[in-house]
Amino acid sequence: MDLLKKPPFFILTEIFSVCQKMVMNASDLKGLDLTKNQISILLALMHHPYLSMSRLADYIPSSKEQATRAVAPLVKEHYVERFQDENNRKLVLIRLTEKGRSFICEKISCVDHQLCEKAAALSDEDKKRFQESLNTTLEILKKLDQ
Repeated sequence: MDLLKKPPFFILTEIFSVCQKMVMNASDLKGLDLTKNQISILLALMHHPYLSMSRLADYIPSSKEQATRAVAPLVKEHYVERFQDENNRKLVLIRLTEKGRSFICEKISCVDHQLCEKAAALSDEDKKRFQESLNTTLEILKKLDQ
């Protein structure tokens, strides 16, 4: 490997850190009475109709026990609900409620607006490259995650 190039894992962790900072430090998320794990749970559930606690723990990333503790207040506030898998009654799944989906969609819209305001300073070419690179990165990451 070329010593002048950063290894893919190093780049991924840097992308993750920058993305997490941009999302979690957005002004509309800072003032919420939610932990970073709880925000991550709501965001993960936006992309999945439901998740088991084990799968959720993989997404946020934390232990199953930490994920379970983080979910409890979200259930209490009616942002998410627990339900049993119809094929395996022992398996507990969680999903967004309408209140939770509405809440997180509103917050995503506000964060997206803030990002667009920051991106306004970019040239049209940089905006295009940014959007293309986001799409390409996501597409490839999904292939690697299979």
